[in-house]
Amino acid sequence: MIKLQHLTLISSLFLAACATGGNHRLDQSLQQYIGQTADQVRSQLDLSKMGFKTTQQPTQTAELLSYTIFRDMNIPMGTPNISHSISMGAPMPTPSNGGYNIEMKCQVWFNLKDEIVQSIRYTGRAC
Repeated sequence: MIKLQHLTLISSLFLAACATGGNHRLDQSLQQYIGQTADQVRSQLDLSKMGFKTTQQPTQTAELLSYTIFRDMNIPMGTPNISHSISMGAPMPTPSNGGYNIEMKCQVWFNLKDEIVQSIRYTGRAC
């Protein structure tokens, strides 16, 4: 029964993480690369400067240029400890003891035709 509650909590947190709008922000930033060559994308795109953790090098085939993005997510378990602020007199949450650190992954796919980016798509939960 307790494991089922934990699974429900983790599933809810994953859904909330996916609805944060990160994909929309990333999509807006990458739209400028449509119509450019794969070489231009590789030389100009720096996802780490945009705040994303990535693998070192993108992979490329004749039809795709792919980047992998990782995002660490801490999932707290249990009830957070509550302390009182001396200056404000209001309860302030402090970190709970325990939790899980999960690394989520996202693939950014630049669809290519004759080495030119035609469209962009995403798979995974980290975007």
